[in-house]
Amino acid sequence: MTRRFLLMLGTVVLALTAGGVAWAFWTASGAGTGSAATGTLDAPTNVTAVATPGIGTVPVTWTASSQATGYYVTRVRNSDGTTAAACGTSATQPTTATSCDDAGVADGAYHYTVTAVLTTWTAISAPSANVTVNNTRPSVTVNQAAGQTDPTAVAPINFTAVFSDSVADFTSSDVTVSPSSATVTVTGSGTTYNLAVTGLPGSSAVTVSIAANAAHDPAGAGNTASTSTDNSVLHDVTAPTAPAPTASAAVTFGTFVNGGAVTLTSAATDAHSGVASVAYYYCAGSTGACTSANWTAIGSSTAATNGFPVGSNAPFAADGPYRIVAVATDAAGNLSAPSPATQLSVDTTPPSVSRPIVNGHS
Repeated sequence: MTRRFLLMLGTVVLALTAGGVAWAFWTASGAGTGSAATGTLDAPTNVTAVATPGIGTVPVTWTASSQATGYYVTRVRNSDGTTAAACGTSATQPTTATSCDDAGVADGAYHYTVTAVLTTWTAISAPSANVTVNNTRPSVTVNQAAGQTDPTAVAPINFTAVFSDSVADFTSSDVTVSPSSATVTVTGSGTTYNLAVTGLPGSSAVTVSIAANAAHDPAGAGNTASTSTDNSVLHDVTAPTAPAPTASAAVTFGTFVNGGAVTLTSAATDAHSGVASVAYYYCAGSTGACTSANWTAIGSSTAATNGFPVGSNAPFAADGPYRIVAVATDAAGNLSAPSPATQLSVDTTPPSVSRPIVNGHS
């Protein structure tokens, strides 16, 4: 029986071998070698930071790393090495940009680094060049110069500019003046300057101001825009107008005035600075021009609300006809031409009466 089984088994093995089928019934251990590529993350390069004097924002730029998926920026204070997250970035809040603005930086000297991020890998850049942040800007006030009259008919008109810190590059081109056709001459140094305005075309308000960043302190910070309490002066070169004065008296007989008080008034006007006073003059006679060459002063008044009244008791030299003129002065000192004359006749001599004759007897 055994012999028969072995014979059958041998026949099966030969048949399977001949058919190209092989069975494995044993296992064995072995050894071998393999290789894999190593990944890299390059750091950002060309980190640049710029600090503009007077502005507490520092723009930072860098050249990208080709492998990075994001970046975060670090500000380092030079004095003690203190670090701070910059531009609102951090390891958990990277940016994909290659520039940012670091706002609200306090005064001091700093440098910046940029860190590239790729999954859990990081690569930090070389530091930027040092930058100095200076948030302090010089302020400046502009006002009328001491002793400058306002209004005035005289040029130049002077203003004073005072900076909170010395500036060395302040010139006339830094001054804004109205009217724009006027010319400004700047003199002074350090913190204090005089601004003299000339070339004014006529009567108008003259104002001056200084725009922001017109002048710079030693650190390079530009000034803030000027402030003022009084940076305007009225330039008035236009004379007022005086019409013929009005004369009134307590006792009148037509155009004849007795020896009582005479009140003179005027309706003088001025287009710019306003009438400051009116003076009255008389000339003897009823004809001819009444001017400073031949007039006599009666008086003057500053009471504008009452028509600039002047009262005089028998101001005239003698009985007879007179011409009265008014001359107005405005607040800038301009004089009007003499007004047309108001005619006035004075008679202070009472008539004489003879004793009546009755039946040939007086």
